[in-house]
Amino acid sequence: MPQDSGVFLNFMKFSFSLYFQITVLFLLLSVIAAVGAGTLNYLESRRIIVGQFNDSMRSISTTIGSSLNDKADDAAEAIMRLSRHTILNAGSEDDVQKFLQVAVDSSSLFNNIYYFDAAGPLKAAAYADGRDLAKYAGENFQNYREQEKTRMVYFDLVRALETRTPVFSAFFKSATDRLMNSFIVPVVHEEKVVGLLSCGIVLDRTNKLLEMMNRLKPHPRGYIALIDKDAKVLLSVGDLPENFSPHSQWMEAEDLLIRESGYLQTVLRMEKSGLGICTGIPETAIAGLLTHLRRGTIAFTLGVGLFATLFGVLAASILISPLTDLVKGLRQLVAGTPGDRIDRAASGEISQAICVYNEICARLHRDPEALSFWARLWNRQDAQQPSQEDPENTSENDSENIPEE
Repeated sequence: MPQDSGVFLNFMKFSFSLYFQITVLFLLLSVIAAVGAGTLNYLESRRIIVGQFNDSMRSISTTIGSSLNDKADDAAEAIMRLSRHTILNAGSEDDVQKFLQVAVDSSSLFNNIYYFDAAGPLKAAAYADGRDLAKYAGENFQNYREQEKTRMVYFDLVRALETRTPVFSAFFKSATDRLMNSFIVPVVHEEKVVGLLSCGIVLDRTNKLLEMMNRLKPHPRGYIALIDKDAKVLLSVGDLPENFSPHSQWMEAEDLLIRESGYLQTVLRMEKSGLGICTGIPETAIAGLLTHLRRGTIAFTLGVGLFATLFGVLAASILISPLTDLVKGLRQLVAGTPGDRIDRAASGEISQAICVYNEICARLHRDPEALSFWARLWNRQDAQQPSQEDPENTSENDSENIPEE
């Protein structure tokens, strides 16, 4: 056989030895466990990191929503007090107009106040900018239904009139680029609705809302946007995605986490007005943390793999060394020269096999004749295959060589 073939056979014998198999088994099991644990740790850590950012954005949305609700509630409370004033029923139109003007001038939240008769005609009005009210003469909210711009106002006024309860309108953006909504209160006299008081509420006259949104923006490249029920942006700060499109079903949930165009985004819906507050950050904002986490996971896996290899080599050495000594002793025994006693520590079946071997060798060493017979038996050329022509003679010769006890 060529020399290369012998080298290959020796390599194969080593590769599939028990020592090699135990080492590889330790390594594979440890690496599989390390990869599994590392992957689970990475995914759980990623979930926690993303969750912390989401919680932060939800907190921002809640803070802005609370501020808007508080302002709307303050304005609503003031309008409720106005609606109970007797001048609305007993005073002249001039008296009512002056009364409303004083109310508008006394609060930075009021942009305008309209007082409609229950039948529809406008009885009085006041604006914060003191504009000429002559062009509003003869106005009737019953005509609002015919105009697309005022149709929703008409429905809000009718709803307040029919239900005899206050109504908050949806938020909208005014012609002066202010975030506004309306609060409509029925005016009741002697158990009868005699009119409707409608107040336009300005929620950001001094830009404090924008300042707060800029201050709370979750990331330098993040954004905060206030949107209406049709997902139209009313007010925003930061860098909105080019294809900004809040989830089409956002109105149906209290709180949604949405992935849009590489952004993490939360949408919080305000119950009273239907206003949505979108807060978002680019996913790249957490990429650094995730990259660091991923590198740590890889280093952990490699470290465990190296440790497993060293431990596998050590364990294989401890387990296989007694067996190796036993194999060496058995080969000497087969060669007719029993070896020395094996004193290497072992356990289980290997320990029992070593004990049997030690006992055989001890008996042979105690009996020189048996030892001599053992050597002659294994050194004979035909010891393994006795002659078939004269088996009885072979048997007799063997019997003659057995030492007497």
